[in-house]
Order: sequence, then C-alpha cells, then structure tokens
Amino acid sequence: MWGLETYWRVPLGKRLDADVLVFHEHWMGLVLTLPFLVTGAKALRTVSRKAIVSMIGSGVLGSALGTVCFTQALALLNASLANLLLNVQPVISVLVSWAWLRERPRAAFYPWALVALTCGVTMAWSPDALESPHRLVLGLLFLTGTAVCWGASTTFGRAAMVEIDFKTGTALRYLIGTVATLGIAALHGDLAARIKWSVALAPGTLRLMAGLLVAAAITPTFLYFAGLARTQASVATFAEMAQTFASLVITWGVMGDPLRPHQVLAGVVLLVAVAFINRTVESAPRALRREKALPGAEVALERP
Repeated sequence: MWGLETYWRVPLGKRLDADVLVFHEHWMGLVLTLPFLVTGAKALRTVSRKAIVSMIGSGVLGSALGTVCFTQALALLNASLANLLLNVQPVISVLVSWAWLRERPRAAFYPWALVALTCGVTMAWSPDALESPHRLVLGLLFLTGTAVCWGASTTFGRAAMVEIDFKTGTALRYLIGTVATLGIAALHGDLAARIKWSVALAPGTLRLMAGLLVAAAITPTFLYFAGLARTQASVATFAEMAQTFASLVITWGVMGDPLRPHQVLAGVVLLVAVAFINRTVESAPRALRREKALPGAEVALERP
C-alpha cells in the first residue's frame, strides 16, 4: 500500500513545500488516530525507556524526516527511479538492526550488499541526468536520506512494538511526526507564509490528502506495526520492498515515468541481491539459537 503513495504525493508536492506537506499529512493523520492514543495512553506507563526512545526514533526518522526527504526526492528525480532506488534500504536496516537489536547478519550479507549498492549507482546514471547534474545529485542526497531514515526506522519500530500495542504506536508515530515536521518546517524559515492553510484545507487538496492518508499512510502503518510486533526487524524491511512493484505500476504505468533499459536490468539484479540478502538474514537467527544468548538480545518471532 505504501507503494501507492506517489500517486497522491506528487500532485500534493506541487501545491505545498515538502516539509509543509508532510506536516499537514501528520496532523491530519493524528486527528484520525487520536482515539487509539487516548485508549492506549494508560498502558504506556509500563513501557521501558528503550521502547520510548525507539518510538521517538521511528516517528522522527521514519515518519517525519524520511518522508520529507522522499517527498523532496520525488520533486527532483524520475518517480520510478526514486521508488526503485529505495531497494537499497534493507542494507541500511540490517546494519542498524545489528547495532540496536543485535540481529547479526552472516558473512554472505556483505558481498550481496555491495552488489545492491552497485546496482543503485548504476540505476542512478542516465544521459538525462547529465543535463542537470545538480538536480540529480540533490535528488540522490534526499533519497539517501530517505533510505537511511526509513531503514533505521524499521529497527526502531520493531524495538518499540515489542512493548507497545501497534494501534497506540501508530497514533504515537503521527503525534511525534507532527511535532518533528513542524520543527523541520520552522527551521526552513518563513513558516507563517509557507504553511498555506488555505491551500491545505482547499477541497481539491483535502481529496488528495484523504486518498494518501487512508490508502497509503494510516492503513499501511497499522499493518506495518502489527507485522513488526511479530517479525524480526531485519526480515521485515525486505517485506517492505514489495511496495516497489506497486509503485512502478503507479509511476510508470499511470504517471508515465519510464525507466531506461540499463535501469531496468540493474533494478532486476538489485531485487535478486535483496532476495539473497534476505536469505542470509533469515538464517542468522537459527545460527544464533545454537550459540549462547547475548544479554539483552531480542528473540525473533517467525512470520507466517
């Protein structure tokens, strides 16, 4: 479902600046999910400090900063390329999971990670890019920021969902995201003029925002957190890559942003590399269970 967001995010990005758009997206999402936060607030009193820090990390990085970076990247790059390049995200998520949750990858992870990153570089190059190198570099920087934020956010989300109910977690993510995106927008200056309440609350904008929130934001976030409560973080990030196919249907098939042959080939190799990386990660917990458990290590739950 996340793969569908480009359909609404691109036209919304033409009406509002990226940071302002994501701010409006979050406060509207918070209004819709607030009942879950109210009913789940009491249970948050027993949550550990690590879970709270992880929830904040998920909201700030994944919901706020990562989404702002992705929205800005869509304005600078071919939308199909931007979505496909996000498949390097699992490499980052696995490394963060290693540090934060002690989900250690096997040695075979590293050569496939190198293949994935190489494919990402290959996909980024095209003759059109040479016509506007500044735009390409800026777009890739924003996309790198997206991959780092969303990759780390999966790890933090997994750590939070071990203790927090997924419905409460979804509402918390929108609350944290609202505060964080307001701060990001304020840092860019001239907030009063840029926030454009009249544009954000116009009927046409609200229709687009409703589609984005219901079909490609709130609903998949509920499913995402429900899955993270039952799934190892370094495995869950690969399941997220299924959004690539949905996004290509929208960006290429509906919006008419095609890829060049070498980008398609590199994208196919990238998906193969991601599949092999997934195998190395999935086999790691089985190997770890034959070793003495590390203090504080998370127990991975199998996903159906």
